[in-house]
Order: sequence, then C-alpha cells, then structure tokens
Amino acid sequence: MVDIHDRRPLVLYPDAVREWLSNETRSERAEEIIYHGVLPESAFAWHPVSRAVGNIRNYGENLIARIENPEI
Repeated sequence: MVDIHDRRPLVLYPDAVREWLSNETRSERAEEIIYHGVLPESAFAWHPVSRAVGNIRNYGENLIARIENPEI
C-alpha cells in the first residue's frame, strides 16, 4: 500500500488525534502528523475479502471475512 494515498484513512495515535483536531495546530505541523503520528501498516492485519465490499448496497460483518481463493 502506498504510504500516503488520497483515499487511505490515517489511523492516528491518541496524542496525535488531539493535536490534529486542535484549532492551534498549524498546517505545517498537521503535515508532520500525517507522516509521523500514524500507526504503521504493520499494526494491521491484512487479508483478501469478497468483492462485495466494493458495493455500498452490501452490509454486514460477512464482508470482512477472509476468503481463501480471491479472484484476481
């Protein structure tokens, strides 16, 4: 996954969240936060899921279930 992508959600550490949301945080500091205040990719578990995830009409926990033979 590209480190910073325009649709990638940023998962911030709690202290970084508070600073990010502060009206006192300058834009230069906000840019630093997106590079240094985020949880690394290694903090997450990745697995293939059904293509049904991409359809907004679908709903439910089954959407995030691991699939064994993903279509490529």
